[in-house]
Amino acid sequence: MIESPKKKPIFLTCLLLIFMLLTATINNAALGASIMISSNTLRVALGLDQPSAEFTVAQGNYELVDYITQQVVSPALPNSNWLVVPAASARIQITNNGQAVGLSSNLLLLRQKTPGEQNIFRYKSKNYRGDLLIENVSGKFHIINLIDAEQYLYGVVGPEMGTGAKEEAYKAQAVVSRSYALYYKEHPQLFYDVGISTAWQVYTGYDGEIQGGAAAKKAVDDTKGLVIYYDNKVIQAFFHANSGGYTESCENVWFMSLPYIQPVPAPEDAIATQVAQYNGWPANSYQWEKTFTCQELAESLKKWNAANPDEAVKIGTIKGIEVSRQAINPQTREYLTTETLSRRATKLAVIGENGSQSFYKDGIRSLLNLKSTLIELTVDSAISIRNAFGSVDTVQDASDTLGITVDGATGKLNGNNGNYYIITAEGITEKPKAFTQVTISGKGHGHGLGMSQWGARGMAENGAAYRQIIEHYYNQDRNNGVLQIRAYVPAA
Repeated sequence: MIESPKKKPIFLTCLLLIFMLLTATINNAALGASIMISSNTLRVALGLDQPSAEFTVAQGNYELVDYITQQVVSPALPNSNWLVVPAASARIQITNNGQAVGLSSNLLLLRQKTPGEQNIFRYKSKNYRGDLLIENVSGKFHIINLIDAEQYLYGVVGPEMGTGAKEEAYKAQAVVSRSYALYYKEHPQLFYDVGISTAWQVYTGYDGEIQGGAAAKKAVDDTKGLVIYYDNKVIQAFFHANSGGYTESCENVWFMSLPYIQPVPAPEDAIATQVAQYNGWPANSYQWEKTFTCQELAESLKKWNAANPDEAVKIGTIKGIEVSRQAINPQTREYLTTETLSRRATKLAVIGENGSQSFYKDGIRSLLNLKSTLIELTVDSAISIRNAFGSVDTVQDASDTLGITVDGATGKLNGNNGNYYIITAEGITEKPKAFTQVTISGKGHGHGLGMSQWGARGMAENGAAYRQIIEHYYNQDRNNGVLQIRAYVPAA
C-alpha cells in the first residue's frame, strides 16, 4: 500500500521553489550555459575573453542589473560612461564616469527598462539595439548582445548584401540570414549563438541598420519570421559573396556533406562586372589574378609554420606547385576520379627539394590568402613533354632534363644557362629551367557554398522572386517540396 504524501506548509514550498530556481540559475551561469531568454532572442558575441569592457547608453532607458540576484545596481542614464573590470575570477567591479559604483556577480546585465521603445547602447564605438550581457569567466569577459532576431537582422542584411540591390535580393538575404542565425541558436556555442565577423555573418548593429538603408530593413519586415526548412529542419544557410559562376558541394570545401549545399550554376555572378566599380570592386570578386614569386611562396609557408608549429612544413627549396580537383565521395570521404563540378581545387601540393606538402580544400585559401579555390595555376617554368608511352607529362623543373640533338648526343637544355628555348605555335619562347613564379587565375570570392550574393542580385535583376533564388541555391531548382520557406517554430 502506498501512502499519500503529507502536505508541506505553503510558505516552505514557496521557499523551496525559489531556492531551486536560484540554484539552477547560478549553476547555469557558472557553466556559461544558456541565459533564460525568449525563443526569438539571439546571443551575439561582440567580444570574447576581453580584459575589461567600456560602454555607454546612447539612447533610451536602461538599468544595470546583477543577473544572478536580479538586484538593480544602478540606473544607466544616456551619455554616461561605464567601465567594468574583473574582481577576482567570478565578480565584476563597476565604475561610472570614473566613480566606483559597486560589485556584481559574474553576470552583469545592461537591461532595457522599456523594451518596446528604441534603446541604443554603444560598445567599441559602435551602436547596438537590445541588452548587453557581460560575463566574467575566470577573469576574462564575454560581451554578449541579447537582441531580438528581427532587430539583429536589421544590422545584417544591408551590410551583407550591400547597397543598390533589388528588393527580392534583399528578401533572399533576410530569409537566408535569419535561417543561419536561428540554426545556430538551436545549435549554440558555449557562451553565444553567433559572432559578428565574416566567420559568421557580418553584424554591425544599429550603425549597419542605418547604413544598409530602408530597402534592407523593409526586406526584414516583409519576410518576418520566415526561415528555410529542409526535411523539416532549419538549414545551415551558408552563403558567400560570389561563386565565380558555379557553387560547390559542402564536402568538397569543408568536411560535412549537406543535401541542400550542392553545386548549381550561377552565371548571374557576372553582374559584378557590370555595375559601377570602385578600385576594381566588385568585378574582382568575380575574376581575379595573383602572382607569387618562389620567395613569396616560401614566405607564405613560413607564416603558416609560425601559426601551425606542430605541423611545420620542411620541404627545402621550392621546386614547383600544382593543384588537383578530385571530388570527394560524400559517404566514404575518399577522393573520386572525377573532378569537382565547379572545378574548384581540393588539393594543392607545394613541391620542394626535400619532399612535398599538400594543403586541402578551404585550407588552400588560408595558406595563400586567396579569394576562392576556383583557381588555375600558370607556373613560369612548366612545360609539357610527350613520353615514350605517348602520354604527356608536365615538368616544372627542367634543370636536370636532357635533350637529344639531331646527331644523337645528349646534354642539358641550353647548357648551364638558367633559361632555355622552346618552339610553340606562337614561335620561339624563352623559359626558365627552375620554378621562379606562379600566377594564380581565380574566380569567385568566398567558400562557394550555398547562396552567391552577387548571383542572387543577378537573379533579382532578371526578375526572380526571393523564393526562386532560395530554391535555386538550396534545392537545385527541384521544387519538390523538400525545401520549404515558412514561419520559424523553435525546436522542441
